[in-house]
Amino acid sequence: MKQYLLLMSALLATGCSSTHVLLQPELSDGQEINYSRGRSKINSQSLFKPELAVLEYSEDEMVVGIGITNFTDKPLLLSEDNLVAERLSAGETEQAIIYHFDDLVKDAAKSGYSTAYQVGDVAASVGVSFIPFGGIVYSLGKLFYSLGSSQTAGSPEERVDQLTYSQLNNNYFRQQTVAPEVEYSGILKLGFDGDFEEGDKVTFKLTVGGQVENFVFICKESEKK
Repeated sequence: MKQYLLLMSALLATGCSSTHVLLQPELSDGQEINYSRGRSKINSQSLFKPELAVLEYSEDEMVVGIGITNFTDKPLLLSEDNLVAERLSAGETEQAIIYHFDDLVKDAAKSGYSTAYQVGDVAASVGVSFIPFGGIVYSLGKLFYSLGSSQTAGSPEERVDQLTYSQLNNNYFRQQTVAPEVEYSGILKLGFDGDFEEGDKVTFKLTVGGQVENFVFICKESEKK
């Protein structure tokens, strides 16, 4: 069975901005929230059993986890282009930037994360606190310290980059042929021009084998100011 996708938050709502709003799922027919150790993911019972979770976030960027299973008798070709994300804010629609693997490799090197890129697959052995996401395991705030990096977990923006770069080598969602009866999961980094605000609607459109699944989130007011 496919392992649960896990979120950084133990709440049903995922933080959309660290201090202002929460991103809450708006489920469609055939979708449900599943939990593992108090944490949640959204999955669908449609063909390919698509799953989506927000793993980390800042005020205008996020890292999402995606999982599918190929239940057909033909191979599927997937890439970053299978996901489109949009934010509806104050009547205006903005399409998110989906960061591609090659661009992130260059950004990682410029930001001093080249070491993490090379050893992202050993994150499970670093530190004692980790969260599995499908076949992905990453440490919480200890990976970069243990690698001798000056970039330690801090601001939401830093956490987004740390998660992305530590998983870039083996687990970033990029061009992949998925054989019949095989599961595939990975992470994607997304960015928006503006910060998330209360009332915003964020839609993730995942297209797999001609089937389209929409995952919708609404930015709600946070109880904590």
